[in-house]
Amino acid sequence: MEAQTFLKLLLSVLFFILIPGNCQKCNLSSIQIQQTNLGKDPRNGVDTVFEVEVRNLCSCNLKSVFLNTQGFASSVLVDPKVFRQQRNIYLVNDGHAIPSQSAVKFRYSWDHYFRMSPASIQPEC
Repeated sequence: MEAQTFLKLLLSVLFFILIPGNCQKCNLSSIQIQQTNLGKDPRNGVDTVFEVEVRNLCSCNLKSVFLNTQGFASSVLVDPKVFRQQRNIYLVNDGHAIPSQSAVKFRYSWDHYFRMSPASIQPEC
């Protein structure tokens, strides 16, 4: 009986040690940003339409995903629930979690693409 109690306690401790460790794998490199040039905007024929895919490569959900991008602008409205400026960085998906191996997409239109990089994330493990 004592051995069973000890084994249960040991397994419980190991469980709580190993589970939080999954979040340690989640870092800024867990966010992949891909931009695709979709061609000229038919509305004005001048600007180029870009589709941005923000993909979560982490095994955990990621919330409060923020991106760095210098001087971002768009000649078409970008849904602020998907991508909006907060101070000097940009919030993705209204701060809601992006599930593991899933992506959030949005489009913008400008005469050039804007370089984007992950600024911060909050893992949900």
